[in-house]
Amino acid sequence: MMNEEQSKRLAEAAEAVLQAADALDDAGNAITDRRFESEQERDRLQAAQQMASKIDSAGKRVEDALRRGTIAAAALGRPGAYLRYREATAAARDGRAMGRLAADLDGTANKRAKGEEALVRLDTALAAAAIIIFGED
Repeated sequence: MMNEEQSKRLAEAAEAVLQAADALDDAGNAITDRRFESEQERDRLQAAQQMASKIDSAGKRVEDALRRGTIAAAALGRPGAYLRYREATAAARDGRAMGRLAADLDGTANKRAKGEEALVRLDTALAAAAIIIFGED
């Protein structure tokens, strides 16, 4: 049975996963921003910068969820959480790096493709955080 401290940590970790999921949704919306289709280079650049920023923000939230989840898992004595944390943290770092790179690529299609690749890596990391916190299905 969980004590109050364990329950609190688990609830905070679960909230962090939900916040990260929302941030990933926002980043996904930024990839489909209509400004990417604009005739104005300035608009396309702004869309790319906003996309990169939202991907980075989502990555930070995913990393936070991973940390909180792993702490909660440790308090509950869940095996395998640390290994999953290490793998997921690497995926989150890769996703954030890809997001930063995306804004610097030439062409809207390349920027969007790299942004989508970044989101896939971040989603993989978030899925690991959810498993750490909620357990396997």
